[in-house]
Amino acid sequence: MLTVGALSASQKVVIPLQAETLSHRGVLQLLDTVHDVKQFINSELEVAGVLPTMFDGRTNHARAVLASIEEQFELPVLSPPIPKSIRFAEAPAIGRSILSVHKNHKGADAYREVAKSLL
Repeated sequence: MLTVGALSASQKVVIPLQAETLSHRGVLQLLDTVHDVKQFINSELEVAGVLPTMFDGRTNHARAVLASIEEQFELPVLSPPIPKSIRFAEAPAIGRSILSVHKNHKGADAYREVAKSLL
């Protein structure tokens, strides 16, 4: 219900994706929901793209999952990918975001870059 409500009130949706097989399967389910919301509630809704999170570019598997997303679903993959880092777990543990705790971290920088590209 919350997902449908959020999509109903949105103009665009960014799909966060951990570059792993099970997350890949979840994209199809979310796209089905987006399709239904577009058809019955919000015809203006658009998918802005997929945002790779917890990305480890050193692995062939992560790169293959992203390539598959582009091919199978014909969705843009937003760049830069958000790198995997323990810093993302540490910030919420003290009730803050990585943008305020680790301002110069490569993950914080990646989020800022993605936000700029979407604006």
